[in-house]
Amino acid sequence: MLKPVYGLIVAFNLVPLAGVWLFGWKTFDLIFLYWMENVIIGAFTVLRMLVRPYLHPIDLAAPAFMAPFFTVHYGMFCFVHGLFVVSLFGSDDGTSRDLLESVALALDQPGMLAAFLSLVALQVSDWLRDTVKNGLGTDGMKHLMIAPYRRIVVLHVTIIGGGFLLTSLGDPVAGLMLLVVLKTLSDIYHARRDDAKAQEELIVLTDEQLAEMAAEFGEPVVTVNGKQKRYDSFAELKRSREFRLMKSVMRLMGAGDKLRVIDRYFDLKIAEEQASAGQADKASVTAR
Repeated sequence: MLKPVYGLIVAFNLVPLAGVWLFGWKTFDLIFLYWMENVIIGAFTVLRMLVRPYLHPIDLAAPAFMAPFFTVHYGMFCFVHGLFVVSLFGSDDGTSRDLLESVALALDQPGMLAAFLSLVALQVSDWLRDTVKNGLGTDGMKHLMIAPYRRIVVLHVTIIGGGFLLTSLGDPVAGLMLLVVLKTLSDIYHARRDDAKAQEELIVLTDEQLAEMAAEFGEPVVTVNGKQKRYDSFAELKRSREFRLMKSVMRLMGAGDKLRVIDRYFDLKIAEEQASAGQADKASVTAR
């Protein structure tokens, strides 16, 4: 059964298809719209880096460094990529245009602004879905840094290769529609892969992981800066300032997978503590 998110992806990708069918978009219009989607993805990646819970002052370190670094690095990537698209597909009349002028002309095409806003809406819906499902700011910085490049490389090798083919064929409408279909399939592929990864993270801890956690956290004790601190329960440990600091450091070091295992293990230990407390209360009542 298809999930609603795939329906959203198809629906939003139908907007460019309407541009081809209703407004006569050419190869450049379509490819340039997909280039602008790169810029949108980059902007939302920066927002995902910045909009997150700040549990400890050290949480400021990663966004303060990574967000500007990503903005400059990814911005340069998009700028060069945009120049590449403009130089290859940007002029049907032989007129030379710069990137900013090409953006203005593309957005002035009938239906282009609506298509642009639909891509923004797709990113908003994706962000909201992730926030509702996993919580605000749960994406690791390492994942956020890598994900846009991995997606764009796969997508645009296909699209630019398709653009060359369409140009050689004289820009047939059927070919442009095929390009939209390829883009839609690429989006669905990435969504399915992300869902599969999320499902892997939701599985029950393996015996090996449980054994590793039991060896590391057999008791509610945490070590920070070489000093051990003991708590009365795992529930108290998980609420502690020291645990928040440990989580912040692990996120900064890109150890998000290990942190999820620790969180899951602590939840199991807290459930055991609550069950034991309930049994003790029952025994106390019975004794009376």
